This record gives sequence, C-alpha cells and structure tokens, in this order.
Amino acid sequence: MYLVLFSNMQHFCFCGAICLILVAGIYAAEEKQPTCGKTEKALALFELAEDLFFKAKELYPTCDNEVTPEECLLITKSNNYLKFARKFIADIKGKLSNKPADPNIQYDTLVTDPDVVLLNAESIAADQRPKDCSEILATKYTKSGVYTIYPKNEPLNVYCDMDTDGGGWTVIQRRGFYPGMQYFNKGWSFYKRGFGNIARDFWLGNDNIYALTNQAPCEIRFDLEDHNGESRNAVYKTFSIDDEAGDYTIHISDYSGDAGDGMKFHDGQRFATVDKDHLTGATVLQGAWWINEWAYVHLNGLYIPGVDSPKSIHWYLWHENVGLAGVEMKIRQVSS
Repeated sequence: MYLVLFSNMQHFCFCGAICLILVAGIYAAEEKQPTCGKTEKALALFELAEDLFFKAKELYPTCDNEVTPEECLLITKSNNYLKFARKFIADIKGKLSNKPADPNIQYDTLVTDPDVVLLNAESIAADQRPKDCSEILATKYTKSGVYTIYPKNEPLNVYCDMDTDGGGWTVIQRRGFYPGMQYFNKGWSFYKRGFGNIARDFWLGNDNIYALTNQAPCEIRFDLEDHNGESRNAVYKTFSIDDEAGDYTIHISDYSGDAGDGMKFHDGQRFATVDKDHLTGATVLQGAWWINEWAYVHLNGLYIPGVDSPKSIHWYLWHENVGLAGVEMKIRQVSS
C-alpha cells in the first residue's frame, strides 16, 4: 500500500511542481504590468496549472481503512498544500483579469464535449430512444458517463450515474471544484434552459427536469460531500416539479438516508432566482432554489467549502450553514 501511495504522491508532486513553476513565473510577470497579450498568455498558463491541480486531486489517495495513521497524516498535509496552491492560483488570476476567479469561464447553455458521449443520437434507432438513464441501463449500457436521451422526443445529453445504488440515475445538478467553476447566481432564463458543462458543474434546466419528472414517477437522490471528505446522502421516493406556469414548484417526500430530511421544509415551494424572487430569499442567499424566506437546503449557493454562511452550498440538518465541497442531484424512474 505504501508503494502505491508513494507512486501517487510522486505524480502529485510532479504536477504540483509544474504548477508552482508556472505560478512563480507568471506572478513575477504580473508585477511588471504585462501587456494585454502577455496577460492572456498568463491566464492561459494559469488555466493549465488549475487543470493539473484538478487532475492531481482526482489521482491522490484518500484516508480510508487501508492506510496507516502515518500515511493518513501525510495525505492530509499534502491535501492542505494542494488547497493552498489552488487558492493562490485563484487569487493571482483575479488580479490579472481584474474580476473574481469564480465566474471566469461561463457556459450560459448546457455544453458537452461530443467526444465523451457514450451513446448518441446516431447510434439509436428511432423506435428505441431512451427517455432517461434508467432505460439506457436496461439496454445493458453500464458505464457511467454522458449519453443522449429523449425526454421530450428531442435529444438531450445527460450524465448517467451507473454505479450508485444500482445505477440508472440521470444527474440533474453537480457542484464541486473544477477549473473555471460556474457562477450559479443566475437569472430565471438560465435556470429554465440549463447551463454549465454536464461532465463537470452544471444545472440541467428546469424545463428538462420538468419533462423528466412528469413522464414517469421519479425518485431523487442527493449525494453530499463536506470539506473534510465525509459523505452523506438523502433519497426521496417521490419527486417532481411543475412547469414554468407553476413556477417549477417542487413536490418531494418519503425520505431515507443519513443527511437529514432537509427537503421536507422545501416541499411545495416555488423556484426562485435573483430576478424572480417571490419572498427575497434567493436575493439574500445569492443563488436560485426552491426558497421562500429561508433555506434549510441550498445547493446552488456560493462555492465556499468549510465557510459558515447561509449563502454557501449547505444542508442545514447535517452541517448547518457550513459550505459543502461537492454535491450531486440525480433522479431515476421508480420501479413499478
């Protein structure tokens, strides 16, 4: 185990060294007030550095039952260095671009790299078009990834989770640390149609979620991760939303899991955004959600892991208002 750990650490240190060399050079250039062209090149190098750190984080081992206490301490220390380096990059990017790092790269519509689609429109017969990921799983496709489904008889690329609790989950939202993280405090029209990269952080779109939850009975699962790497989940056997005329009102019940029944406080609430805020909750909390005046659950808030703020991505019955580091919302047809 130690040899494997050391090998992964070598990979991490290699990526980290490259990133820190890039950061040091670009930071020095920033002090000399680079021209516009040099600034663009510097920002491009920072994007590369961010991406390398992201890959290093994915490859790096975690503290599980197979590591010794000494190895776990080393892992924790290295992860702290990784967090510091990522924050350092974000700060310098903000100085170079004269704007916050978080909304630096934005997709105002849903996007997907076509090369990552595992099953696309050209591969599916017209009479065999799946309506969601559970129907794709039924056709023996068992690899998690991006697939094309037809909830409204029109193609829609979605991410299918084929590993969690039997698979067949259609992911409708994801938050986490990604290069060029999405800005989620958007208006009604963005949440209506969806935005982001569905292989990373995104919102699938309320019109799409309405179509998916009204073509067959659905359940929803919330997978949560805190800033220490601990995970919890919440599953609701009944879930649907109304259409736009009904303000995408949520209907959710029949909880199980270990995160706490936070969504029971949101059942029957209308969707709210900064430009369509029924009772000022979305404006105050800086994020769109099924909110009236307060949010026990707020998964479209600010990405500030470990920070105690009602504006953060939070699940109050687990960590109160302390920001979470990663969340996924996914739905699946209920077995008849």
